[in-house]
Amino acid sequence: MTTTQAPPQLRRVLFIGTPAAFVETERWVAAHGLESTRTLGDDLLVAIATEDVLDGICSAADAAAVQHVRALGVPCVGVAPTVPVLSLAAYLI
Repeated sequence: MTTTQAPPQLRRVLFIGTPAAFVETERWVAAHGLESTRTLGDDLLVAIATEDVLDGICSAADAAAVQHVRALGVPCVGVAPTVPVLSLAAYLI
């Protein structure tokens, strides 16, 4: 009998922008069994960027990261300090 394994579920969340802006969101990510990262890869569930990054007010590296995830078809959402996780919750359903 041959068994096949399901492909691994994407569980990594890429953060793009100022680390201080993501403190609460990173806690929420960890509490829901997701792995937060600041390293680009092709195994991402979603990317979360600060509003400044999404507005283009960022470093060249941050802009390149946004372009990279968009080229991969990975959703890139913004996070506001007042509502840090609502935009991410949709990707866990």
